[in-house]
Amino acid sequence: MNKSIRNAGQRCQRLSQSFPKDNLVAGLLLLLFIFSCSPRSENSLKLLRSANAYSEKGKVVITAFKSMHYWGEEHRDLYREIRIYRLSCPDFVFGKDYEEYFSDLDFKDGECIFQGSLEPILGSKYRFVDDATETGAVYAYWIAASAGKPTGPLPVKIRDEQVWWPYHRVMERLEELQNQYPRLVKVEEIGKSVNRKPLLAVRIGHEKKAVALIGAIHAGESGPELIIPVVQKLLEQNSDLFRRISLVVIPSVNCDRRDKLAAGNPWYLRRNANNVDLNRNFPADWDHVDQTYGYMTSDPDAQTFRGPYAASEPETIAVMDYLRKNKPVAVFSFHCLASIAGETLGISKAGAESQEYVNRCSTFADLYWQGVASPFAEKQKIVPLCTSGSLPEWCYRELGIPAFDMEEPFDPKDLAQCAIDATDRELLAKYQDIHYRGFVELLTRAPDEVSNPQ
Repeated sequence: MNKSIRNAGQRCQRLSQSFPKDNLVAGLLLLLFIFSCSPRSENSLKLLRSANAYSEKGKVVITAFKSMHYWGEEHRDLYREIRIYRLSCPDFVFGKDYEEYFSDLDFKDGECIFQGSLEPILGSKYRFVDDATETGAVYAYWIAASAGKPTGPLPVKIRDEQVWWPYHRVMERLEELQNQYPRLVKVEEIGKSVNRKPLLAVRIGHEKKAVALIGAIHAGESGPELIIPVVQKLLEQNSDLFRRISLVVIPSVNCDRRDKLAAGNPWYLRRNANNVDLNRNFPADWDHVDQTYGYMTSDPDAQTFRGPYAASEPETIAVMDYLRKNKPVAVFSFHCLASIAGETLGISKAGAESQEYVNRCSTFADLYWQGVASPFAEKQKIVPLCTSGSLPEWCYRELGIPAFDMEEPFDPKDLAQCAIDATDRELLAKYQDIHYRGFVELLTRAPDEVSNPQ
């Protein structure tokens, strides 16, 4: 018998003397000590680490590394077999469910979709591709080695890359526009994201007067999938407009976290890679603490955290520098949810206290709505909803120009669809056309630059 087990048994025996008439108690104590001192069995070992699951072109990729305790050649037999489990999660609700939804899931409720040998990359990394998935579905995965304890759950959602563009697609589309229209289109890098992705902007036209379109300040909302097709159609069908006015565009500001959603993160993401809400980070009444959605902007744990100081984020600085440089007459920032921004136009709450500013915002909003020609005309009212630290608040305070957060669709059916991340290609095409019509009218009749009302 192992010395530690023998010592444990002796301790049990001494303890059991206080129960001379109950040998059962002594026996149970002895068994418990022996079990706790025994070597762990294979099925209790955590043989894998750093497991991950992500979506790529409609498939799910599961990866994991060998545990550092067992990655040596002498432990090869522990990895003679790899198992992959998958559980469908049809009741997951985007916007309501977050990480907590997955915490209590059990691999035993799923199905084993693979059991066999996998050759590790460099003797350490396992990679498995599940191509039997459904677009729009949410899954939880587990990966296990031999009889070891499964690692997971690893949550992932299969999103349509035509609806949620990976950032490499954004960059490719901008390059295509520049190649197709070299005399009108100029793409430039205006900064880096937190994760060092190039923040790209594009200017269409050479006129000083310009309107700005800003996308994906909030990762889980909208931007490039609407803006770039609108720009493409304007160039194809209305290029004469750019003899009188220009567009300045940043299609995807929060590109780090938007890429995470495109790669399958199931729940809504808002903040950037530093966990800062970029639409609370601008230096405009930043010191004022706002309370929205049950959060305080001063709380680092909140989804609306404003950052450690004003303009602390590289994305915020890049947007400010680009707008200062180009001096647009109006700014439209795309929001709402799941690649859809609607016709609701929100302005700075502070700006709404100036009737002169409201009137100038109304001029641009009315032109946009006239182009849209919505059947929900009764909803065509600008809404003072943009808080301290937001882009519209900064545009009002520093630039003195009309600035809008584009929010909910007027059509309640469309809002209900995008609110649960059920946007499909048909809905996306509908809103590409809506915004195209709105911006054709606005660019055709946009007033000249106006002075700061303050």
